[in-house]
Amino acid sequence: MKTAHKLKNFKRLKQVTNTLLKAELGYFISKLELKSYLSLKKKIHTKELHKPIESLPSRLRNAFEILGGSFVKLGQLLSLRYDLLPKEYCDEFSKLQDSVKPVAFSSIKKVIEEELNAPLDSIFKSFDKTPIAAASVGQVHKAVLKNGKIVAVKIQRPNIEKTFKDDIELFYYLAKKMMKHFPETKFYRPLEIIEEFEKYTIKELDYLLEAKNIEVFHKNFEKSEVVTIPYVDWKYTTKRLLLMEFIKGTKINEVKHFKNLRSTRKQVVANVLDAVTTQILEHKFFHADPHPGNIFLMKDNKIAFLDFGIVGRITEDMEKEIEDFIIALITKDIDLLVRSLMESGSIEGEIDVREFKNELSDSLSDYYNVSLNQINMTGMFLTTFKIARKYNIKVPMNYTMLGKSIITLEGFSSKYYPEFNFIEFVKPKVEVLMKKRYGPKFIFNSVKDTALDFKDIIKNLPSDVSALVRAIKYGAKINIEVDHKELKNFTLELDRSSNRLTLGIILAGLIISAAFLSSIKLPPMIGEVPLVVYILIVIITIISIVLLVSIFKEGKGGEE
Repeated sequence: MKTAHKLKNFKRLKQVTNTLLKAELGYFISKLELKSYLSLKKKIHTKELHKPIESLPSRLRNAFEILGGSFVKLGQLLSLRYDLLPKEYCDEFSKLQDSVKPVAFSSIKKVIEEELNAPLDSIFKSFDKTPIAAASVGQVHKAVLKNGKIVAVKIQRPNIEKTFKDDIELFYYLAKKMMKHFPETKFYRPLEIIEEFEKYTIKELDYLLEAKNIEVFHKNFEKSEVVTIPYVDWKYTTKRLLLMEFIKGTKINEVKHFKNLRSTRKQVVANVLDAVTTQILEHKFFHADPHPGNIFLMKDNKIAFLDFGIVGRITEDMEKEIEDFIIALITKDIDLLVRSLMESGSIEGEIDVREFKNELSDSLSDYYNVSLNQINMTGMFLTTFKIARKYNIKVPMNYTMLGKSIITLEGFSSKYYPEFNFIEFVKPKVEVLMKKRYGPKFIFNSVKDTALDFKDIIKNLPSDVSALVRAIKYGAKINIEVDHKELKNFTLELDRSSNRLTLGIILAGLIISAAFLSSIKLPPMIGEVPLVVYILIVIITIISIVLLVSIFKEGKGGEE
């Protein structure tokens, strides 16, 4: 764990303390020993305030909003952590809007010219001095390049990196105080949250990383007739400057009349849901905060995604567990849900698996024992995360990002088109995913991976046993002599046996695949049987012959 350095920014801490008092959180000022940062008159007021019982989440959100900058960013990150924080806090923090007073154009112009090492008017034909958006890290201006292309220019605020670093130092300081004076907060891992925020901030302060995210999304949707992703102009993009295509449209949360845009609420909701579920289930790279303010509605019912600072990635090593997690929630498979959580998350301490499974099953039954159109995905996600937290299962960040994305989508669909059935929409996509699980490629890869793992275990067994023997030898002072030649022969024998075992497992997998596929009318067909089944039969025959020859040869060797 990183420890806080000696706090230097007393002025900022004084501002934080006064903001807490203004938000009627004087109780925490007393408990955290921050009274010395208040005037004498204000110190007296802190005694009059008792511990706030009601509306604490909204008071904290209000304080974060007043403090702005990194506090808003921290709140937005906390809104993702349904696996750590109670729902009411996540819901409140999700309301934080990163909108601040713009920086003067002269300061922005200076940053651009420093980054591009050229005068502004030598690059741009025109440049709007008034920003179209202003946030805590940077602001966006509309401009026209010399070649006539209309672009959006995202510029970082001057000295913002130092400002954020100073605030992160302050967060570490306050987190340690919280753990000292409110021991119960250790359960929410405040230092871990700040460490995560620090990593997240470092990434957000590098526009080159966001540009790479945009480029991935752009490539994934370049053939889409419904989704538009702005292209990045790498010639004018740096760590503090991001230049991309200007998207002409209206933020969905600012659309007053969908008919005026020749669109409907239902169509927009369907397009957004289809785009994000495609990102999750097919691209494995998704927008983690797809709220209406981050999506533009364009002409012809097209939508455009903006703000790619928070994205989720489903890497190859976690793909199966996350897919299992989604399938389990949709199909009500509690065993699969428990397995996916335990295999992907880290378990801190001992856990009673049966008790965990029973509690998960009982809690989710409230959501499952209803008709399809009444199932609440948000409730299912939150309940699952809450119980996992109770049993000290640390859910990976990508799970929580996935949860946040789904929760945002369900909230979006219920707001703009309440009749839209989220589960009904997602279920066919999950069924396609499940069919892939029974396809020959997936079965073959699963069998292959299992066989290779087993082969490695057998292959490494001699060296593992040798290491164990050495440990016993030195620990218990027992002298053991090993014939190296015999051990080598033993290793070769095990290697041959494991190769045959691998072929046997692959053979069994192929037979299962052939049997399964023979019942499916999968074109091209030869008579009543799919062509792929005949191909599998040929492969099965070849492997069987190889296996039998290997066994026969070894038998003859043994007789000799």
